[in-house]
Amino acid sequence: MHQAGADVIARTLDEHRDAVTRALAPIPPLTVLVGDAAGATLVEPLVAEAALPRHDVAAWDGYAVRASDVPLAHALPVAHEVAFNDRGPRRHLPGTAARVASGMAVPAGADAVVPLAATDHGVARVAITGEVEAGTGIRAAGTDAESGRLLVPAGRRLGGRELALAAALGHSRLTVRPVPRVVVVATGSELVDVGSGRPGVPEATAHLIAVAARNAGAHAVRVGPVPDDRTALRTALEDQLVRADLLIVTGGLSDAESDTVVSVLRDLGRVDDVALAFAPGPHHAFAMLGEDGARQVPAIALPGSPVAAALAFEAYVRPALRRMCGFTESVRPGVRARFSTGWPSPAGITQAVPVCLGLDREGHVTATPACDPGDVTLAALGDADGIAWVDPAVTEVRAGDVMRCTVWDD
Repeated sequence: MHQAGADVIARTLDEHRDAVTRALAPIPPLTVLVGDAAGATLVEPLVAEAALPRHDVAAWDGYAVRASDVPLAHALPVAHEVAFNDRGPRRHLPGTAARVASGMAVPAGADAVVPLAATDHGVARVAITGEVEAGTGIRAAGTDAESGRLLVPAGRRLGGRELALAAALGHSRLTVRPVPRVVVVATGSELVDVGSGRPGVPEATAHLIAVAARNAGAHAVRVGPVPDDRTALRTALEDQLVRADLLIVTGGLSDAESDTVVSVLRDLGRVDDVALAFAPGPHHAFAMLGEDGARQVPAIALPGSPVAAALAFEAYVRPALRRMCGFTESVRPGVRARFSTGWPSPAGITQAVPVCLGLDREGHVTATPACDPGDVTLAALGDADGIAWVDPAVTEVRAGDVMRCTVWDD
């Protein structure tokens, strides 16, 4: 086990999470075209400054009329065709019809829009079949949003629905926090790319972490695997410094002489070499790469085991990365679940245990470890619905104990 010494810092999970989160400052805001804002985080809330739509509008293509005029005539003269007018809708002439397209403002005084299918498509006069009720075919002003309504809060990741609202409100630009660029570097001379045909251990951890970073809101790319060679690793990291807002290095953290990550990070910046009170995977590192006073890039070093890396990512990387994105919510949803079985837990260590969640007959949430809690497997991660976090003060989890569990929602 990695032991704290002169150059190693012993930390609890809470201490390390706080240290990393403080260092990963939110990306500075930019004002971008609304079409370029997808995936970014909104900085200023989106509020309807006026009703949406501003006026009563046609729900379909047809003819705007007064419903009371229709029973009095088989046909109505077509007074005009509605065109866009930024001064607002023109007045409706009683006893007439006005040709109107879907989404256009209905002339003031008209109270219905007859669909084209219920007419003869007349140009000068239009014949209308059937009865017309007031309100038919009209979307009232403020149907989408009343003036002053908060539509998208600050800190929301922008998708198609949010951008459609922004465009409908007339916003051509939005102030956002850009999507952080995360580079995940796999290290280990024993690793090979899947499908390469070369002998070795298929690299899986960086694939997992890159996807986890994307799911957290970042743009992530994977690099490597890079061999356990100081020159090769330093070159790979230096090459990515200009591209990355955050570097995540997987592997190369054991006490073996061949593992080089911490020493190379020290060459490039300030490093915390951490003995973390966390299971699985106690050896971690955090660095700020670059010279003081210049642009610095944070770097997180995770264990090479995909299981240990995945659980550590959930424990402290994801919350810090979410803050970097500018999200107001950084923690996954959680539930309190009753355990169906017990197990011993190491003293003084936060233990992360993948669990399968269910409901008992009374509707209470239950949790069952997806594998032996002391030997978590990659397959168990795939089976699990979430993670139980065993407090460092707990040395024995008993059947019937209730504990907070994080729920995986991606």
